[in-house]
Amino acid sequence: PEGPDMLKLYPDLLDTTLSVEGDLAESDAPHSSFLRGETLLGPWFAWKQRLAQDTGLSIGGSWGLLYQNYSVSAIGQRDAVGSKFTFNLSYDLANRGKANALTFDMAVEDRRPFGTDLAPLQAGIGAGSGVPTAATWGDFSLGVTQAYVRQNLANNRYQYAVGKVFAPNFVNPYPFFDDNRQFLSLAFSTSPTIAVPLRGFGFVGAAYPTDGNLYLKSGMFTANSSDTGWTVDDFFNKDEHFYFFEAGWSGFAGMGVPIHGRGPMDRNNFHITSWYRDALSNGSPRAYGFAFNANFMAGENTMWFVRGGWSDGWLADQSLTVGVGYRPGRESSDLVGLGLGWVHPSNDNFDSQYTGELFYRFHVTQNLAFTPNLQLVINPTLNPNKDAMAVLSFRGRVTF
Repeated sequence: PEGPDMLKLYPDLLDTTLSVEGDLAESDAPHSSFLRGETLLGPWFAWKQRLAQDTGLSIGGSWGLLYQNYSVSAIGQRDAVGSKFTFNLSYDLANRGKANALTFDMAVEDRRPFGTDLAPLQAGIGAGSGVPTAATWGDFSLGVTQAYVRQNLANNRYQYAVGKVFAPNFVNPYPFFDDNRQFLSLAFSTSPTIAVPLRGFGFVGAAYPTDGNLYLKSGMFTANSSDTGWTVDDFFNKDEHFYFFEAGWSGFAGMGVPIHGRGPMDRNNFHITSWYRDALSNGSPRAYGFAFNANFMAGENTMWFVRGGWSDGWLADQSLTVGVGYRPGRESSDLVGLGLGWVHPSNDNFDSQYTGELFYRFHVTQNLAFTPNLQLVINPTLNPNKDAMAVLSFRGRVTF
């Protein structure tokens, strides 16, 4: 059967919450909380739902503010505030309302410091952390950051996307890699050992080759990313690309549960990712490596994960992280997360860095969440004169 309400036999491997459709789906999904306020945007969401049903056009967005304080800083900036605005648009070009719809997705974003010299991404590195303390809270002006077409075929058994994409959506993702909603440190998002580009032209495809839980995923992107520029010329005219191949086991395959029913990837998942990046004209050598991920549920509300990676030719050559996420039973939209990570830099002149992170995401309403966050960085790689650095963060985010 086909239709917007059909249960998909195979989970969607390409729609994470940092992709356009995944972000729209997660933001518009009901978010319940115990004895807390209702959203004031009810009429707006009702209108958006009618618009999608009548025209095939889905829209939505978010705005967030992130404050970080660094107990020490190699550059003297002890505080940073970042603003992040996102507007998403998704339109069915063909087969509207069917499971095999050909869809165009676009994200327009603006990220910048808010009253401080540097945004949290740059300030955390300047303070001394070898991995960003706020992975995507950077600095660029309003522009198109994603624009691609995608399609799922045969009840999601085959999936593809092509255009300007955010490559980390697809390379070694797992349920807690979204720093809009979960962990902030790059230690707990895409592996620090992967030289993945950010925003640029490329394509990715995924398939379930058997009737079981095995899936395969592969992609090719330009290695020269641009936050708001169009990099299609780089893809076709420069021999500077990033390639990856992933094989994994999906706990949802064949069960009729869409992937964003619980998070941006399977709640029970194991995969191995291999990758290769060409040498770049700026002098960066070729790089390659492997990474793995395992995340599984322990009961209905707890998920644990173990992740690691190895590389050659990249800034970090080894990493290992472990952690757990817990949804309080009565406050089902809240989330508590704890992670511990180790990263070894490829330059032997620097020490390994250890990172611990604890956060609690608190939903005030369905569409407004506050997240206090504490990171402890031991042996900050880029500030070797200090033994430790504490990073206190507070994130507020509203979706619309």
